[in-house]
Amino acid sequence: MTKKQKFRETLYQIELLKRKKVQKFLLDIGLTPGQGQARILIFLSVHSPVSQREIADACLLDVTTMSRTLDKMERQGLLRRERDPECRRAYRVELTEEGCRKAEEVKKGFRCLEDIMCSEVSDEELEELIRGLEKIRENLRQDGRENG
Repeated sequence: MTKKQKFRETLYQIELLKRKKVQKFLLDIGLTPGQGQARILIFLSVHSPVSQREIADACLLDVTTMSRTLDKMERQGLLRRERDPECRRAYRVELTEEGCRKAEEVKKGFRCLEDIMCSEVSDEELEELIRGLEKIRENLRQDGRENG
């Protein structure tokens, strides 16, 4: 196995392990994994009220999927949507008190996950990893090929 193959495989394994932990955590606190609920809660805890389009863009979610997710979160009492007075077809979205509590729970869980992932990794090693991964992210952004 080449170094590049080992790197790709390691990233894949890390993502799978992280995803398992996140899915269990989200289910334990009453959220549905894979729908962007955690990202929406965190975004709205900092930016509120905002349009549905702003949420979709910030959370990298398809508008249709996000709309269904917001419907579900509204039924759960985590957020409220009100008509935007400046645009009769748009809504402004903000967290309810329960949504604020749930957002704090998500943030706490993600901080715990970060602590687990970064355990035994020095600040210097972490900085080096971040620099390398940022380069890789930029390479992927600049490459116009779909697959390769």
